[in-house]
Amino acid sequence: MKRISKRILLPLLIFVVAACVEPVEDDTISVQTDWFASTDHAALYAAELYGYFDDRNLKVEIRQGGPGIRAANDVATGRATFGLALPENIILAAAEDVELLSVFASYQESPIGLMVHESSGVSGIEGIADLSVQIFPGQVFWEVLKHETGISPAEIAFDGSMTAWAENPDWAVQGFATTNPFDARNAGAEPRMLTATTLGFRSYAGVIFTDRSFARNHPEKMTAFVAALQQGYADFLADPHAVIEYINRDINKDFLIEVGEAAAPVMQDLAVSADTESLGLGAMNPDVWNDVAARMLSAEIIRREVDAATLWTNEYLPTAQEQATQ
Repeated sequence: MKRISKRILLPLLIFVVAACVEPVEDDTISVQTDWFASTDHAALYAAELYGYFDDRNLKVEIRQGGPGIRAANDVATGRATFGLALPENIILAAAEDVELLSVFASYQESPIGLMVHESSGVSGIEGIADLSVQIFPGQVFWEVLKHETGISPAEIAFDGSMTAWAENPDWAVQGFATTNPFDARNAGAEPRMLTATTLGFRSYAGVIFTDRSFARNHPEKMTAFVAALQQGYADFLADPHAVIEYINRDINKDFLIEVGEAAAPVMQDLAVSADTESLGLGAMNPDVWNDVAARMLSAEIIRREVDAATLWTNEYLPTAQEQATQ
């Protein structure tokens, strides 16, 4: 069975002085993703494929992530203009006085969660208490839920392989709803995916962010960039195949077309919400940010309160009239 990506690991963030690195060229917008190219980055690659960055006179360089890549570090130190991360990463950075600003949420509900066997009958966090859990250390949703519910199931060190999970019907394993159930079914298992939202912890994912000073100093670039993302993402969600083929053919040949095609309908569900219906794709809500920050503080994942209202904005999303003319 395939290995799960370690991009959902949330280690301690270590920030270095920006003066120690080379700055991004003024005319290039660089985007550091959180992992190797996949449909999770569809908004970016669709905008690139369909020329929406070019249409807005934006020179954009998309950099694939991978092991050891920390987008928040790269943006904070000037190595990249934009990055992709979870809100949890942005809140962790804020607790260290790093000023990042989130401007677009690819997922209205995070695909991260726990995968169980269908035969277990487990459908919520209470049932997880009776299972053994394979998980990378430091997962915020998991630490918060344990803190709030008091459950303490046995935890098993996770090396990224789901082989052991497949052989143990009383195990749960950390997973990504867009890819891991597909892999499990191909291996002959019958998985049930319980996203963090299902378990009781709603957060966004695939959040695109920048340094707050860049946003303040380049409002026109910000508006153009976010509009291109939204237009590209809308096209992908309406017809994913061309973008999936583009990623596989030109960006990351290890990303299989069949994986992308299995991920697309899951994304179509998780990318939309009442907020996107009224404000457009990528929109965010203060209640989600405030809730995540407050629960991280309560669980002592962060040691001091942060002002979640300063960490995100819908300011750069196109207006309804502008969306209608895209």
